[in-house]
Amino acid sequence: MSPSNWRFWGLAATMGILSVLGGCAAVSQGLDQPMRVDVLSQTGEIIPDARCRAVNDKAKVRMRSGRVIGVRRSRADLMIQCTVDGQGVATGQAISRPNIGFLGNFVVAGGVIGAAVDDSAGTAYTYPTWIQMVIGEERLYDRSGHRDESLDTGTLVRKLDVPATKAAVLTGPVTAPVR
Repeated sequence: MSPSNWRFWGLAATMGILSVLGGCAAVSQGLDQPMRVDVLSQTGEIIPDARCRAVNDKAKVRMRSGRVIGVRRSRADLMIQCTVDGQGVATGQAISRPNIGFLGNFVVAGGVIGAAVDDSAGTAYTYPTWIQMVIGEERLYDRSGHRDESLDTGTLVRKLDVPATKAAVLTGPVTAPVR
């Protein structure tokens, strides 16, 4: 084989591998995504280091507010609860939305099989990357309006009537607000 043939086949093999992997959300997006949760008091003051917990069907994560941590991607929504001693609880639901890596399966070359793998692993989905919770409120966060890294203050679902000493436990999905 001549050197020009080696060059052609080497380039063809490299392009083939990159086209398959380039559209795969598992490769381009990863299993975890960075997320920051800020907590505000009922008067609007930032509360640093509130104790928070995020839960979906793939993982449970404990974190402190004001820090960026990795949360496991999933098709399921992410339930978040933060508590502050003496002040109460803030709860929220971050909606899971398909990311660009999922679309890349169809555009580049991952195809239906790549999309199915990414869907079942959860890597095809993304949550809002920065949310702001409020003590005494239940909020809904949807990244469909926040494609960048901007702050999502969420939509108020309801006021919580939970004493500061007895925080509610995450048990189910948040009910969407009636419009």
